[in-house]
Amino acid sequence: MAIQNHVLKHSRLASFGRSLTLAFVLLSVVLLSIIGCSSTSTPSNVSNICRVFDDKRGWYRSASNAEARWGISIPVMMAVIYKESSFIATARPPRNKILGFIPGKRPSTSYGYSQAKEETWMDYVKATKNRTASRTNFADSIDFVGWYLKRGVDHAGLSPTNASDLYLTYHLGLEGYKSGSWRDNEWVHRIAKTVQEQAALYQRQLPNCTVTRRS
Repeated sequence: MAIQNHVLKHSRLASFGRSLTLAFVLLSVVLLSIIGCSSTSTPSNVSNICRVFDDKRGWYRSASNAEARWGISIPVMMAVIYKESSFIATARPPRNKILGFIPGKRPSTSYGYSQAKEETWMDYVKATKNRTASRTNFADSIDFVGWYLKRGVDHAGLSPTNASDLYLTYHLGLEGYKSGSWRDNEWVHRIAKTVQEQAALYQRQLPNCTVTRRS
């Protein structure tokens, strides 16, 4: 009888241990899911750079690293990302519609914070040897933006603070910009102006941000 009680007690303890382990695993999955969602969630107010950096504490360091590496200011790079994706990690171009309502193919392979196309992203990976870079990772994305805009400085003679023209090299491609075919296109001028204005707004806001006052 004592042996049976001992076996029963041992069995209950083992069952309790398995239940505890399962509960721990489930809790870990939930926590990792929450962390994963929060790491790619969109900042609450993307038009205010201070709010962006308050919501995403690691982003300021990533932006500062990209600025130091490529010589393009934080407000200019952030304004480009604002225009391209509104800081949505998994942003893609909307699908074309077949017969006006059937979802078709997307017009390009643009994806992530920077809306980089696959082929251009691979050029960046090759140039920087950053083989683990991801278009849904903010640090990689802002580094990509700095790398791409630096080409406009180096090959088109643009000022690193000229947000409107730097954005045009980003939007049209360097060769498209240098061709000058866009100069009579009012729509292109309008979108470039919005990036310039956003960069200027970010520039005014940045010195008053908590992250910059700490530096």
